[in-house]
Parts: sequence; structure tokens; C-alpha cells
Amino acid sequence: MSASGGAGGLGGSQAVDVAQVQAAAAKADAQEVVASQEQSDISMIKDSQDLSNPQAATRTKKKEEKFQTLESRRKNATQTEKKSEGTEDKSDADLSDKYTENNAEISGQDLRSIRDSLHDDASEEDILDLVKSKFSDPALQSIALDYLVQTTPASKGALKDSLVKAQQSHLQQNRQAVVGGRNVLFASQEYATALNTSAPGLRELYLQVTSDFHSCEQLLQMLQSRYSFEEMGTVTSFFLKGMSADLKSEGSSVPAPKLQVMMSETRNLQAVITGYDFFQAKLPVLTASLKADGVTLPEDLKFDKVADTFFKLIHDKFPTASKMERGVRDLVGDDTEAITGMLNLFFVALRGTSPRLFASAEKRQQLGTMMANALDTVNINNEDYPKASDFPKPYPWS
Repeated sequence: MSASGGAGGLGGSQAVDVAQVQAAAAKADAQEVVASQEQSDISMIKDSQDLSNPQAATRTKKKEEKFQTLESRRKNATQTEKKSEGTEDKSDADLSDKYTENNAEISGQDLRSIRDSLHDDASEEDILDLVKSKFSDPALQSIALDYLVQTTPASKGALKDSLVKAQQSHLQQNRQAVVGGRNVLFASQEYATALNTSAPGLRELYLQVTSDFHSCEQLLQMLQSRYSFEEMGTVTSFFLKGMSADLKSEGSSVPAPKLQVMMSETRNLQAVITGYDFFQAKLPVLTASLKADGVTLPEDLKFDKVADTFFKLIHDKFPTASKMERGVRDLVGDDTEAITGMLNLFFVALRGTSPRLFASAEKRQQLGTMMANALDTVNINNEDYPKASDFPKPYPWS
């Protein structure tokens, strides 16, 4: 059956074949049914595989899970790239923080700032200039160079080579300052806080002390020019702790000359400190005795001041009795009993302190003679002072 309209119908439309439309709809329904049946069959086969061959089913499932459309792969690639960049930044931050952990003189941001300032075409000299402009201390420069070498990828071949050369050159030029400075890095920071001074300054002094042999006089001058007696004990403790760390880092392979220097410096430091200890123990006894006899002493007469005067007198290249007398008068004034008591204390100190304080045994004996002469001069008019004639002669002809 068909329906048709005249040419003058609505809009002038053509006739519609109803039978043809119905046939097309029936065909679409049939295809949908077939597709549904096929999907059902596929599901049945897959379910059957899951039951009969679990391993095959697992492999199939994994392949399906791995399958991605081109668009999804592009999205995942972008996300992975962003994640990789974030992870790399975090890794660099973690590494710089690890290099500067517990280090009060350098921060992770300092290291990252240097790395970001590097150009791919930077030369060995450019790298060293950049690092030195940031840190003046060789030990800190060495840490920065280590970090730069570690964090520069091998893909940047030219820059990596320049960094390695800069690191090797820096170590060759500053070996003692780098090795020794890094060994005592944290100890110097700890003691610098206690002494209210700079850690680089302490490391510089440590390297100066341990670089070569020094006499007790030289060590004393180094310490006296920088620190009070109270601080000297702390500095000496730092030196000993630093030497211990230095020797531990070398292990059994420590060079014999270096070991000899450190042992010598350790003994000389101990000699200086025990010299102060002698006067700290003996001076109160002398002052108590003098005060009991009615002698007035200066209020600023302290054991460290007395020790400094003693060290000055024994290290004089041309000692005389008159120099010793003047030195003692500057300490206690013009009272004869006070001068005599202090000269006697100095005479006892010649044997009560370490032999290492004296240039030689002969010099030590010479100082004893000078002090005895000074005592005789001071007491020339003292009737109670023993004279040479008061003692029996060992031989009749002497």
C-alpha cells in the first residue's frame, strides 16, 4: 500500500514509500540482535577461558589492561613527563639538602643557586671563579664542587668534564685546606659557637698549627694573639679533637711526617696548658703567705697574668737578671718581699713546668742563674736574706 500527495501538497513534497521504510527498520533490528548474540557468545567464551585456562585468561586481561588509545597514551605521556620533572627537582633538592645536612655555613639553596648559574659551555676557570665568589673557604668550595659533579648528568658531556677538571684542580691546589678543613668542619662549627668566633677562622688556625712543626713559644704566640686563657683551653680541645678526626680519616695509611707533626704539636700544646696549670695551683699559696705577712698585692694579680710574664721571660733571646727583676716589679710592685716571693716562684717553675717550654737544657740552666742573680740584687740590703758566706764551703780550699 502506498500513499501519495499531489504536486500542490504541503511544501510540494514527494511521495513516501512506506514499505521501503519498514524494510529498513526490520533490517536494523536484525543487525542489533545479531550483534547482541555475538557479544553474548564472546562473553561466554571469555568466561569459559577463565574457568578452563586461568593463565590464558590472565594474559588476555593483562593485554586488555595495557591497551590504550592514542589519545590516552598522549595524556599519560604528558603526565609522566610532568611527574618526572617534579621527581627530578625533588631529587636534586633532596641531594643538596643531604650535602648540607647539619652544616651551618652552607645551605641546599646555596648549592642549587650555583648549579642554576652554570652554563653548559662553562670552562674549568669559570666554574672555579663561580664557586669562589660564593664561598671563600676551601672546604666549602670542595663541597659545592662535589655537589655539582654529582648532579650534572652525563648527557652534558662538556660541562661534566669541566666540572671534574675543576674539582681535581681545586684539590691539588688546596689539598691540606680541603682534606683537613672537611675533617674538622663540624667540630669547628661547634667550637666557633662556644668561642663566639668564625668557624673558617678556627679551621684556618687549625691548618696553620698542623701544617708544620712549631715550638711552644710559637704556639703560645698564636694563641695569645687571639684568645684569653679561658678560651685557650677550649681552642686546645678543638685542636685535639680535630687531630683525632684527621688521623681517623687517614687510618693506618697516615703519612709518617704528618703523624710526627701532630704528635709534636699535641705535646707542645699540653706543655703550654700545663704551664698555666702550674701557676694556677701555686700562686694562691704565695699570695696567701704574702698577705699573712702584711704585704699588699695588686688586685689584678691573676695566675694567667703571672704565667704570661713567666713565658715572656723564659722566651727572651737575651735574658738578664735586670730584665727579670723589671718583669716581676711590673707584676707585684716594689715591695721587696713580694718581688722575692715571685722570683722564687719563677725559679721553682723552671723545674715544675715541661722541659718542652725551653729551647734547650742549657737555656733552662742559664735562666736559673739569671733568676738567682736577680734575687741577690733585690735583697742586697736585706739582712734576713741568706748570703753566700752563710753556707759552709764544700772544701777548705774553695
